[in-house]
Amino acid sequence: MESKGELVYFDIPGRAEYIRLAGVIGNVPFKDTRLAREDFIKKKAAGDFPFSQVPVFLVGEHMIAQSTAILRMMGAWGGLYPKDPVEAAKVDAYLDLVEEAWSCCDNSVYATRFGLPDFPEKERLEIRKRLSDDIVPKKMGYLEPVLKESKSGYFGEKISIADIKLYCFAKKLAKGWKLDGMDTNLIKNKFPSIQKMVDQIDNLDTVKKYYKK
Repeated sequence: MESKGELVYFDIPGRAEYIRLAGVIGNVPFKDTRLAREDFIKKKAAGDFPFSQVPVFLVGEHMIAQSTAILRMMGAWGGLYPKDPVEAAKVDAYLDLVEEAWSCCDNSVYATRFGLPDFPEKERLEIRKRLSDDIVPKKMGYLEPVLKESKSGYFGEKISIADIKLYCFAKKLAKGWKLDGMDTNLIKNKFPSIQKMVDQIDNLDTVKKYYKK
């Protein structure tokens, strides 16, 4: 199959891993370019990126920005994003809720990007405790019963980009990357249906092969 284009991001999971996994699970061929930070700084200064951010996806003459927009495109190519507008809206709703939780965590890491003062370390840890104890559990609590009632273990009858994004968020929490002070066992201990979905995706042959590379 011909490559759909080129994904450009850093050599970390970050905001590109759900795009990469959607391509892997959906069997979408694409070039996965891992950008060194010094190269990003040069390209950003040269105005090479829309919105001065990555990830971006190069497709034909177009450079698509914003990770969730790219995720939807990848999902459409791979059959992981519904064609029916109502079903697509359901997936979008789950995507948006996961993004709310993700952005709350990002606020504690990159405060100044969101117009907030840079927190002293003690205050940062207090914020993350509130995230672990209240904010993130509340948002995950909306998703847990949906997955509990699902026969497939996913939000819909089959896996979608919403499941993949939630999977990546759960992995981010479990690894605690740049999230010192948060409960790395939050999903495992309090949200069994979300954890079951994470385990399902972990056990997909395509995913196991991808992480063995």
